[in-house]
Amino acid sequence: MAGAAALAGAGAAGAQTRIPVLGDPAKVFDTPALRGNRMARAFREPPEGLAVPALKVERREGVAPLKLQPGLTLVSLWAPWCAPCLHELGDLAMLQEKFGGPRFRILPILTAPREPITAAEAGFLLKKHKAGVFAPVIDRGADSKGLFQALSMRETPNGPARPGLPCNLLVAADGRVLARQFGAPMNGMVSGTGEGGKVTAADVAKVGTLWAAPDGEALMKALARGEIAGDGSVARSRPLVS
Repeated sequence: MAGAAALAGAGAAGAQTRIPVLGDPAKVFDTPALRGNRMARAFREPPEGLAVPALKVERREGVAPLKLQPGLTLVSLWAPWCAPCLHELGDLAMLQEKFGGPRFRILPILTAPREPITAAEAGFLLKKHKAGVFAPVIDRGADSKGLFQALSMRETPNGPARPGLPCNLLVAADGRVLARQFGAPMNGMVSGTGEGGKVTAADVAKVGTLWAAPDGEALMKALARGEIAGDGSVARSRPLVS
């Protein structure tokens, strides 16, 4: 089922492509308070049994198994080469400061870098893009692509499934993926003013993302208040092993 579109990274700095929203809406967000919420509608029902794999991540303190906290976590997969990822990180940081707490938090994880990167370098990127509230976390699965390969495969309209970023996943404490969203969700149409009609960072900033819009804040508020079912209400799949 096609719906609104979002911006996805296309590899080069500033290179962005529009992607359609495919698949069924996420059942976990089918609540009276969120009906008609554009940010909630951007999330799709994940493939059956999709769960965060057991792998290690690097933080400033070193490399250790990934462990999820109690409650719900919005895992945001990003990469330095993904311009839409870098743009939405600032909006996610604002939401984390406003709504993060014991029931819910946002966890960006850098995955699939095209060059070696350290936690210190990842931290610099976060600060540069107004997301310094987040501590750097880097996927150290296979070739630093463990989460990218396991969680970011998306349907395409006319071809085989392929991985893509940004990829945001609502995850339960045991690793179950409850909802999934691809691309930076834009709060309106983005017109490219760059060479050849390319969408630039300034074009994206002018329109803004749905994360920073009232619908984005309403969704985060519902998660922070514990209004979204996640613990025990969905059939359990394989757990995250740390």
